[in-house]
Amino acid sequence: MSNYLHPYLTPTLLKSIVDHGLRKVTNPKKVIVVGAGMSGLVSASLLKQAGHNVTVIESRERVGGRVYTMRHPFMNGQYVEAGAMRIPNTHYLTLSYIKKFGLKVNPFVNATPNDLIFVNDRKARFHQYNQNPDFLGYPVLAHEKGKTAATLIQVAIQPIVDFVNKNPLRNWPIVIREFEKYSLSTFLRHNPLGHSLSPGAIEKVYVFSGVEGLPELSLLEIIREFIILLNNNIKFYEIIGGNDQLPQAFVPDLKQNLRFSQKMTKIRQNDSSVTIQTVHTKTLEHHSYQADVTIVTLPLGLMQFIEVEPRNSLSHYKWRAIRELHSVPSTKIGLQFKHRFWEKHGHFGGQMVTDLPIRNAYFPSHDFGSETGVLLGSYTWEDDAMVWVSMSKERRLQYALKNLAKIYGEEILHEYVAGAVHSWGADPYAAGAYTMFKPNQESELFPHLATPEGRLHFAGEHTSVPHGWIQGAIESGIRAAIEVNERK
Repeated sequence: MSNYLHPYLTPTLLKSIVDHGLRKVTNPKKVIVVGAGMSGLVSASLLKQAGHNVTVIESRERVGGRVYTMRHPFMNGQYVEAGAMRIPNTHYLTLSYIKKFGLKVNPFVNATPNDLIFVNDRKARFHQYNQNPDFLGYPVLAHEKGKTAATLIQVAIQPIVDFVNKNPLRNWPIVIREFEKYSLSTFLRHNPLGHSLSPGAIEKVYVFSGVEGLPELSLLEIIREFIILLNNNIKFYEIIGGNDQLPQAFVPDLKQNLRFSQKMTKIRQNDSSVTIQTVHTKTLEHHSYQADVTIVTLPLGLMQFIEVEPRNSLSHYKWRAIRELHSVPSTKIGLQFKHRFWEKHGHFGGQMVTDLPIRNAYFPSHDFGSETGVLLGSYTWEDDAMVWVSMSKERRLQYALKNLAKIYGEEILHEYVAGAVHSWGADPYAAGAYTMFKPNQESELFPHLATPEGRLHFAGEHTSVPHGWIQGAIESGIRAAIEVNERK
């Protein structure tokens, strides 16, 4: 994790806090935590254990935020992850909490040589494609022929990755200064470090990397994702029985502190206290909570709809970040079938890459050999996700099934049992799946995302990098808890 803004948060310190907690206090504070996602749960748990009086306000009727396991309407205990679905073995904070709560993990099979490709109306296995990358018919230049998408992208970005890996704490700021002006598209077309890619090669990279919908976003954000997802040395895990068991594990300790269905509408702070006003999402009753300090963990863009009094109690730069910070929409479609037809095709975990509207699909990494199963039939980001938002749930399920039938044959339609859809861009309590900077936002916005404003502290995956992982949310929750615990 490139913690260049908070170098004091060393892995040793963070791990110690997960294992042993914060310093106990003799003068406890009254603390409100807004949001019961992973960052809010971590902050609340640590502060309560340190002796503070904590109240957690949550708009939903569940904990977890964007760690969300969809179990309905699936049968026989089956489920699909609508949010965070894989945990890299390098994410030591997430794994430390999993161990602390006694949860069991299973390997998440992210990719295999037997994974399926269906692009340009041609079908192949990954091992076949690796032997003949030109089979799929992309219009690449002569010197790009015979190269896979992974090779093309690695050649382009590897010099930056190698430089970062030499000393992340020292070198990330240098890379940010030199390269944050580039979007992924601009860098690949006008590579200042070497050969640029042709439009055909760029298209190939986009499709195989799942980023065709977001080429205008920051190059640095894509590199952070590739460092994890394209690293053959990284292994992935999932929690057996569903990743929502991690946030659920915080509930027994925080049960008396949680207030569900409370949507924040107003923040009022002065020199001595902060007041949070809420409305109950079901009864529409209004409530008011007063505290010494508040930790706000909701996605930053939603703060545009919160009345802040006085308005200038938030800095100009915080308001700018609230307006401009980019949140990536994402849509996931889970489909249950009577029989796990994909296993007959040799898919035991792994993924499918297509240029159909479903884009990417993932085969379950658990319950191999069972009769029924749930396929993550579509996982899309940014523009690729938005085409699904305008449809009804029924139409989304129909089109996802139609895409799969084009690949596997129409007999699978008779195997269909039930489906579920979640579009994070249409989620009123998320307004997106995770943060991704646009060019130049890293230096202009990021330094202000986590900065306390009066009696308000801020946490959430958007305040850590890389974005979009449970690890970043946990790290931010620890940081905010340290700030509050050490506050005079």
